[in-house]
Amino acid sequence: MTLGTGLLLFYAQSCSIPQKKIASKEVFSDHVRTTEFRTPEQERRGFKLPPGFEITLFASEPQITKPINMEFDDRGRLWVTHSSEYPMAAAPEKGNDKITILEDTNGDGKADKFTDFQDGLNIPIGIMPVADGAIAYSIPNVYHFTDTNNDGKADKRKVLYGEFGYKDTHGMVSNFMRGFDGWMHSCHGFTNTSKIAGTDGDSVTMTSGNTFRFRTDGRRVEQTTFGRVNPFGYAFDERGFLYSVDCHSKPIYQLIKGADYPHFGKKPTGIGFGPEMMSYELGSTALSGLVYYVGEQFPAEYRNSFYNGDVVTCKINRNTVTFKGSTPVSKKEADFLVSDDPWFRPVDVKVGPDGALYIADFYNRIIGHYEVALNHPKRDRTSGRIWKITYKGNQPHRDMPVKDWSKATMDELIACLQHPQLNVRLKIADRLVDVWKEKAVAPVSQMMATLGIDNRAFVHGLWVLQRLGTVPESLLIKALNHPDPTVQVHAFRLFSEAETLTDAHRSIVIGALSNKDPFIRRIAAEILTRFPKVMNMKPLMDLYQQTNEEDSHLKYTTLLAIRTNLAAEGMIREVATLKWNDDQRSLLVKAARDIPSADVATFVWDYLMTHDLIAEELDKNLEYLGRYGSAAQLNEMILRIQKRFATDLDGQFMLYNSLRRGVAQSGLKVTAPLQEWGVKMARHYLELPIGEKETAALTTRRVQAVEIAGEYKMALSVPFLQKIVATKSVDIKVRVAAANALMSLSPQENVTLLGEVFLDRSEPIALRERWVLALARAVSPEVLTLLEKGFIGSARSLQVGIAAALANSEAGIDQLIKALKEENVNADVLAEVAVKERLAAKANPTQQEQLNHLTVGGLNEFEERQKLIQSRLLGFESAKASPDAGRAVFTQNCSTCHQIKGVGGLIGPQLDGIGNWGQKALAEKILDPNRNISEAFRSYNITLNNGQSMTGLYRRTEGQMMVFANPSGQEFSVAKNDMKEYKASKYTLMPDQFRNVIPEKDFYALLGFLLKTK
Repeated sequence: MTLGTGLLLFYAQSCSIPQKKIASKEVFSDHVRTTEFRTPEQERRGFKLPPGFEITLFASEPQITKPINMEFDDRGRLWVTHSSEYPMAAAPEKGNDKITILEDTNGDGKADKFTDFQDGLNIPIGIMPVADGAIAYSIPNVYHFTDTNNDGKADKRKVLYGEFGYKDTHGMVSNFMRGFDGWMHSCHGFTNTSKIAGTDGDSVTMTSGNTFRFRTDGRRVEQTTFGRVNPFGYAFDERGFLYSVDCHSKPIYQLIKGADYPHFGKKPTGIGFGPEMMSYELGSTALSGLVYYVGEQFPAEYRNSFYNGDVVTCKINRNTVTFKGSTPVSKKEADFLVSDDPWFRPVDVKVGPDGALYIADFYNRIIGHYEVALNHPKRDRTSGRIWKITYKGNQPHRDMPVKDWSKATMDELIACLQHPQLNVRLKIADRLVDVWKEKAVAPVSQMMATLGIDNRAFVHGLWVLQRLGTVPESLLIKALNHPDPTVQVHAFRLFSEAETLTDAHRSIVIGALSNKDPFIRRIAAEILTRFPKVMNMKPLMDLYQQTNEEDSHLKYTTLLAIRTNLAAEGMIREVATLKWNDDQRSLLVKAARDIPSADVATFVWDYLMTHDLIAEELDKNLEYLGRYGSAAQLNEMILRIQKRFATDLDGQFMLYNSLRRGVAQSGLKVTAPLQEWGVKMARHYLELPIGEKETAALTTRRVQAVEIAGEYKMALSVPFLQKIVATKSVDIKVRVAAANALMSLSPQENVTLLGEVFLDRSEPIALRERWVLALARAVSPEVLTLLEKGFIGSARSLQVGIAAALANSEAGIDQLIKALKEENVNADVLAEVAVKERLAAKANPTQQEQLNHLTVGGLNEFEERQKLIQSRLLGFESAKASPDAGRAVFTQNCSTCHQIKGVGGLIGPQLDGIGNWGQKALAEKILDPNRNISEAFRSYNITLNNGQSMTGLYRRTEGQMMVFANPSGQEFSVAKNDMKEYKASKYTLMPDQFRNVIPEKDFYALLGFLLKTK
């Protein structure tokens, strides 16, 4: 759930209870709100809505505590999951949380009956009432709770699916929504990993943000999308498209089944990520709950709009949507609801059966997850509100009566399948299927045969019959040719739910790929994703090539269908025997790059061998070929590339690197031709005369050449590497790479040279800091002595690096203790993250005792940091900070890992809207980054088989290679076979030295820049 945000939340300052005026924005700027608790009535007076809308309290404490998810049943009752445990999971079977049913029995708009349906739960989130009870998530399972005697209380429970991961309780299973198809759709959240299966035994494994659907009887589970950070909200539209809100990517997506979406460290697939519908941010990374309003209680201007909660800015956002072909394009509208109470936390949004908008308010001083200690004493455990928004103005609208559909006759249910609200119609359809079952077939079929039947009723009638297994062919044909395109879309959707696709139906679907309606074309492509066959391929490729780029969702769905068909068992052998024109073959190769198959790799290889592609196009395929191609194919490809690009060594080098990455991912040994090719190019760039000022491109090639020399143990390269190391005009990156290569090739012979450079104080501090890691590749008494000498007179950042290197072995710790005794380094260096973590792991008891003695009497580290933060905040108030200067400080120190408005790296979270985070929150994160950190941003300590140590943030796994990022924001790969172990650190990758390396003036400039970035 999105109760915790990406990395940072807001800080607040005290404020009095409002009457009518809107409070200062400053009160929304703290992790721990400093404004006072408000009663529900005091909070209500601080809401601002568009003219004509009214907000009233539906329920509050003490009847409910902290609401998280909610859903209405078909009797008009509101089911609420609420948790006093969050965010700390209780011990197994020791939870105190509940699911409570709320009823408004007298129609006054406020709940007056509260029934605890199930207690003893452990942070329950997802909830969906069903005919005999409810399906809900509570750590660690999805349960079916049954009320056998209809008294509103569960008396049986059954595990449907589980166990799900819950290491991070703000990213768990949530937001159940039952679709037209009768499946339960759900979000799977941030950081956690879950492997689950239905009774059919077919399992799925989900890591961090994903979506999935499951049968309500426990029979089957299917993953529906891959990626995004922390989805926490669902909504269907009338065509049956599913939308989801995410806390940390573009906020709202229309999901494409089977698509991949962005996530921290995730590499785009060969066909790319699923397209966006929202080109802008909403100014926060804590979006919760989503509805698409289909009803009549709101006036026309506010219908067909998306509403979502934002628990940080304390608002309800509204966005509208138009379409380019089948692609939704959202537009930001004015915020629908704004609160001046910083404790207002809208974690879920639902449309009631009366057409009103209901808001679950996790009313709390603290909403942050890792931004604030999980056990922080100021977390509110008892307060929670449900708000109800209705339209009372003079624009045309209709107040909808609430009906108990459990008491309706079958005829009444069928008659109301044309209800104006989609959520009500879906509930009625569920009751017909779940309760009336086969008895509903005849009367629903009779309704479908009625002349002039309402289009909405026709759609739901189709789905009811499909779910009951009885859609006559004549009715299906009638629906497929219906005059309303929306009915046709749903008729085609029925094919996706079938077990098989007959030849006759396949012909209809293939024919629909050229339908004039883009939504029908798109659904047809999606159907063929589920039922691969070689005859699908050409029509799909024709559709892809004929589709305008503006219709990104149709374009991507079609390409995904091509890829899925191509990946089907035995398909590539059929495809390879057919004749394709160049455009078609190029498209097949594009789709092929995600398919882990030697046969598909042969198809790609054949294409590359028979087409004279430019280097950039060839480069897109070589990593894939290196990973899945045979040694013979690679060797022949190398000969072809060398001949084709004989005069283009830069192009050759680019292609070599792609092929080499693929081979590394395969885990296979480098072939002799690949090594010889690499050595040949490396020698060329190593032997090039060193110029006074070399281009960035040449610098990149020299770095690669040096790395090859180290990897392939090029003994003849040593003199050239030594020259590079000793030449001050050479770029730092090249010199550092050369130092690493020399320590790999012949450490004993090169320690003296490297030591001279290291101890030369005229050398750039950045070079000397990275030189430490090069020297530490081969620990020896000589190296340890060199490192210890490096303390003398060096900048603190270098001293920290040296101390961290020495702290990695007992012999090095002895040298560190010597330097401390001789006062060549201050004892406070031991408090740095990189140092103290290694000391804790490597120091023997005697050394630890000595270290404790040397550091006794020092200021408590937390107190020291806190004093610095308070001092800087006080100084900032009087400093004349320049935002332009701050931008430069950000670019130099932060942009390699963080992105603002699409510019910068994505090692850490993007920082759009960071200006709302407030002075104190930002100062804490910059000056004390490890105070509270997310599990997803912990660094890993890596130990290689050769004893070398490395630290990095885990990004992804690529075959036999694991990819990490270093503190400079650069990715590096480590072969699994080369790793002795890798363990999660207690600390984040974010540098912990900014308090020392960013001058006070620059800190103020940086803070000023960030605060103006909104």
